[in-house]
Amino acid sequence: MKKTFLAIAAFFIAFTTIAQSNAEAVKLLKTVTSKYNGYKTMSMDVNLTIENLESKTKEQRKGKAMLKGNKFNLNLENQQVICDGKTIWVYVKDYNEVQINNFNPKEEMITPDRIFKIAEKDYLVMMGEKVSEGGKSLQIIELTPNDKSQSYSKIKVYIDPSDNSIQKGVVFDKNAIHLTYAISNFKANGEVSDTNFTFDKSKYSGVEVIDLRQ
Repeated sequence: MKKTFLAIAAFFIAFTTIAQSNAEAVKLLKTVTSKYNGYKTMSMDVNLTIENLESKTKEQRKGKAMLKGNKFNLNLENQQVICDGKTIWVYVKDYNEVQINNFNPKEEMITPDRIFKIAEKDYLVMMGEKVSEGGKSLQIIELTPNDKSQSYSKIKVYIDPSDNSIQKGVVFDKNAIHLTYAISNFKANGEVSDTNFTFDKSKYSGVEVIDLRQ
């Protein structure tokens, strides 16, 4: 169950560079990175599509995400992932259950705070094709992790060059699952309280708490 929720948070990490990366792709990536690193807070609507290539099924989930520094809150229709930078809570709405873990960004999870906080060292960055979606011309950047033990093989990021904004991302999981995240209604530097980045069990009557911290 933990892996499922960490995968759901998946789109929200990811852009970095290495020496063999494409120079044009790196230049665009750095421009995008600089823009998002200048924001103190971010909020957005998220439309998540989970495609299982083996079972040939697709699942749609809608929700909202908030980010502040290394903190994030991803709230989808049936689950919520909250992190204050030290602790991560995964709340399963259908079961009224929350799992608590120590947060370690170096572990297998891909986390929402890192999509806009680019480290520029862990990926081969290449320029992909140009596509037209929603009346916008988008440039795809392809990211391949240097660490082959990662749970995903590639990430595609869709960027609008007119304002250097991230419109969509696709995570290619090694378990034959594609996670597509479409971002809309993006807002930067709004008022976002720190209370959004902790799980207050008093607000969830009868919630079962599973504390997996060591």
